[in-house]
Formats: sequence, structure tokens, C-alpha cells
Amino acid sequence: MELLKIGTKREVFWDDYLADAEKTTAKCSVCHLEEKEICFIFEQEQWIEHTSFSYPCVVKDDRGYRLYYSPWSFGKKEPYVSICVIESLDGIHWKRPHLDIYPHPEIVENNIVLDHIMDSAFIFYDTNPACPAEEKYKAVGQARGTYNGEENVFGLWCWTSPDGYHFTLSHMLTNQGRFDSLNTVFWKEGKYYCYMRDFHNIIPGGEISDATRDVRVMTSTDMIHWTTPKMLEFNDKYDIPLYTNNVVPYDRADHVFVGFPVRYCERKSMTENVEQFPSLPIKLNASKCCEYPVDIKRMALVTTDCIFMCSRDGEKWYRYNEAFMTGGMETPENWVYGDCYLAYHWLDAGDDKLYLYDFDRHFVFDEPKRLRRYEIRKDGFACYMAGGEEAVLVTKPLEFSGKDLHLNFETSAYGYIYVDVLDEAGNPISGESFEIYGNTIDRKISFADGTDFSAFAGKPIRLRFRMRDAKLYSMKFE
Repeated sequence: MELLKIGTKREVFWDDYLADAEKTTAKCSVCHLEEKEICFIFEQEQWIEHTSFSYPCVVKDDRGYRLYYSPWSFGKKEPYVSICVIESLDGIHWKRPHLDIYPHPEIVENNIVLDHIMDSAFIFYDTNPACPAEEKYKAVGQARGTYNGEENVFGLWCWTSPDGYHFTLSHMLTNQGRFDSLNTVFWKEGKYYCYMRDFHNIIPGGEISDATRDVRVMTSTDMIHWTTPKMLEFNDKYDIPLYTNNVVPYDRADHVFVGFPVRYCERKSMTENVEQFPSLPIKLNASKCCEYPVDIKRMALVTTDCIFMCSRDGEKWYRYNEAFMTGGMETPENWVYGDCYLAYHWLDAGDDKLYLYDFDRHFVFDEPKRLRRYEIRKDGFACYMAGGEEAVLVTKPLEFSGKDLHLNFETSAYGYIYVDVLDEAGNPISGESFEIYGNTIDRKISFADGTDFSAFAGKPIRLRFRMRDAKLYSMKFE
């Protein structure tokens, strides 16, 4: 079994990377968001007929946070798509900047940064140290432009901006794929990663909507020349249609990628269950408003949720089939095609929480859309857990640096965690830690006799976590 050299990196308990499956009885489980308040109401967008919102993106810069979003008309054959922005210092109080870059007679507080584009665009702040100042903000989306002397070439294009407000169409990334989704890009360790939409299982002569939506990745060192897009690989055997990807490096453990893809679930016929949804009227109304070619039943039969996945290399992914986010209890506004499109990235609240965001009222055309805030603990997207009966997590052989072990964990009053050290063969070579219980993102652990872990640094060892009614999210040696 390969020795894991973890050094002082924070390691997360989200997948099977650390755990020795043959020796571990604790269960790996996805966690869930805590719903919070409505933090912004989009009243100005009512000038767009049959308004729908899509693909929010959270961007952090030196002045705070921005949330870019796409209001568009659901009733047009060629949807009128704009990219707008709101801003915040704390992630709770948001305001609309008055930009007036694209004047519109019906908009008082004009916050449009891109207008009349083909579909939504993903906007990010480029952290490449070699990126010119006038290109620090970039937008990526499907468009047409002049490429190699040929006009009106369709593909995935890039816009650049010095300030995140004024964008200029720059160049095409690729024409290999279908880009009617949120195609994400970021800089990480010397190269750009782009996660994009495509389809497979395409039947010759059939409709593209009958094929399977997938996510592909390509890389570049200069944002201009890209590798051939490659389908992501998953740990399970299922061929699940994924509508978006929301892939981003996890900043607290930046060797790990995380993703929050929207799962596309389409039933094939109207049933009594569908007819009893409180939201059936808005589903059917959306079908009537949709003028561009689409199977009308699909608007009533498709529902969407959000799942969690993580990766160590950006290509091979550990994917949970249990939902990370669902439409919730049925109301007249949810369980529709468009639920659970979490905003790209999150906001670090500075304490033990991360803030995430989503729009609601996706098909409610006669009332303003709303931005809702959610919370989750840091490192808390998934965990290894034990219920009322004791279970253990035994790691694969690893080598660490430092002397102090820090845990992010949660127990009940009845619960506990104990840690001890094993040799590579699994034989105990230390005593146990003190009893660990409570709920914190950072608890320094020592052995019951008061000694630290320095005696085992730089040596091949295993860790054993013995726990009851407990959740283990991450660990870090310092």
C-alpha cells in the first residue's frame, strides 16, 4: 500500500484517500447545508419578460465580494441574456452598484456588466501572477467571434476586464463541446483548469436533449492554448447527467478540488405524483412561455438537485450519490427544473462557517427572484461518522511533519473520539489520546499522558480513530 506523505497539509475526510477500507468501520457520509435568510431581493429585473435567473458566481477581490448573475427572458427564441452584479462586504448585506455601462430606459440602478450574450458567462478573478492588470477579471461563455480570419465562429470564448465591470471579447478557448451551462475556469499551481459542458451517448439522427449531459476538463498554461477536453472519471458505476460542475480548489486544503454539480433528473411521463406537486401550475406555465424548441413535458417532468464531489488531481472524482442539496419540502415554488443551482464558490465568514448562496422562485415569473444564504462548517461538506455504536477509522500508512495534531470534529455529549498511533502493519505503538468530545473546527490533540506526536513525525505510521456518535471532518499536523 502506497505511503501517503501528508506533511503539514490539512487532510479532509471526504473520500477514500486516507481511510483503509478493510480496517475502517466508520461510514463516509455527505453533509448538508443550513438554510438562512433571504439576503437580497431582485426587484429591478422585472423589466425582463418571464424572468429567470441562472448561474450565480461569487468573486472575492480587494474590496469585498461580488455576486455575478444572469437574468434572462424565458419567453424568447433567442433569450435576452445579461450579466449583472451585486456587491457585499460581509456576505449578508448586498447592494446593487449603479454602473450604467449598458444604458436601459427601464432600469434605474443599472448593474449590467455584459449584455446581449448567447448564454450565461462565468466570471472569475485571475490569480495567475503573470496575468496583466488589464485582464485580471475574465468571463468565459459560449459566443461567436472572429477566429483565424473566419467570422461568426461558435465556441467557448473569453472576455477580459481590468475592473470586473468593463469587458472586451478577447479570444476563443475551444470549439470542442457544448457550452450552454456554467463553464468554470481557475488558475492553480502553474496552469488554468477549465470544466465545461458536453454530451455523450448521442444517437445518430436523434435529439441532443436525449443524450447524457457530462462534464469535461481541459488545461492551459497561457489561457490560449488548451488540451483536448477529457471526460471526468468517477468512483461509481452510474452514468448520471450533470448540468453544471461548480468545480473549485478548496482553499483550506488547496491540493483538493471540490465540485457541486447540479444533477439533472428527468422522468418520462406525467404521473399522479407529478400532478400533485404544488408547483405544477408554474411548471406548466413555464412550458407555455417557452418559445424556443423544447419538449413541453420536459419542463414539468425534470427536477434538479445538487451533489458533492471531490478530487485530488482534477480528473478522477469521488462522487456522492446522496444529494448535498434538494428542493426541500414541497411548496408552490420549488421542485422544478432549476432548483439547487448553488452559486459558484463561497464566502469565508472568518469564523467557523462558509456562506453559500442560491436563487429561489426559478419559474415564478410574476414575483422578484430572491437570493438566499446558506451556511456550512469549514471542511464540513462530508465526513466519516459513527452512530450510537462504536466504529473505527484506520488510515492508510502515512508520513507527517510537525508535532501537534489538530482535528475538526463533532460529537454529542454521549459521543467521543480517541486517537492512537499504529505501525504500518496495524500494531499499536502509542497509548491513546485524551477523550475528545465537543464541536469545534480546531482542537489540538495530545496523548493521555500529555505528550505530543513529535516522536512519530517523519516515520511511516497509521492513525486509528475510535469513535461513537461522532463526525470527523479534517485533520492537520503542525
